Amino acid sequence: MELESERLERSQLETLTTAELIRHAFAEAKLLVKAEVLHAKKELREEIKAARTSGILIGAAVTLVLCGLSALFVTIGLALPLTPWLGVLLVGVGLLLIAGGMAWFGVKKLPKKPLPHTQERLKTDFERARETLQ
Repeated sequence: MELESERLERSQLETLTTAELIRHAFAEAKLLVKAEVLHAKKELREEIKAARTSGILIGAAVTLVLCGLSALFVTIGLALPLTPWLGVLLVGVGLLLIAGGMAWFGVKKLPKKPLPHTQERLKTDFERARETLQ
């Protein structure tokens, strides 16, 4: 993309009609959008590559943590002064109740309207662009 060949000198801009100036402005805006999209794609590819490696490591860590916690909770259940199966059952039911409560609170905390700041910013940008073009 050769940006220098697309640019016009100030003296050339002064001789253009309004329609030609608008076409030139849209062409410049189009080039800017293309450049931003290319930059965003490159940045996104790099971030996805890093996130993939991190996701694999975090997933393996979570799996090991779950196995270790399971072993610890079974040990707690067996250490209770009850029959082994009853102790493990009580610990399991307690953990399920705690997990259910946490899930319920988590669902209540979910955002009702996603990306409110971004949506507001886009609306404002759209309104400003429309006012500028009128």
